[in-house]
Amino acid sequence: MIFFVLAVVSAYLGSAVAARTEPEERVCFSTAETRDKILAHGLFEPFHAIRSAAGRLQAEMIGIKLCRWNEELVYELSLLGHDGHVIHVFIDAKTGQAIGSKNEH
Repeated sequence: MIFFVLAVVSAYLGSAVAARTEPEERVCFSTAETRDKILAHGLFEPFHAIRSAAGRLQAEMIGIKLCRWNEELVYELSLLGHDGHVIHVFIDAKTGQAIGSKNEH
């Protein structure tokens, strides 16, 4: 089953995008700070990212947060797969493009 989830995630991200490891500096924002940053920086609407990732991975959304990884703003989505495993998908907050994922067991 793990291989199936990894295959689905890989297919979703495409062959050109490799799984991303967490960078050295990561700061996540509160809900109020996230709203301010979305408006100030014209970021990709997080609900579109949620719908897209959840639909493609056939998983249920359980959380999202906006974080700064070094100089990049990234949405970290937590999804619950049908097998009960949590999948983390990382979305570039400026473009809405998936930039990586990881699966927790």
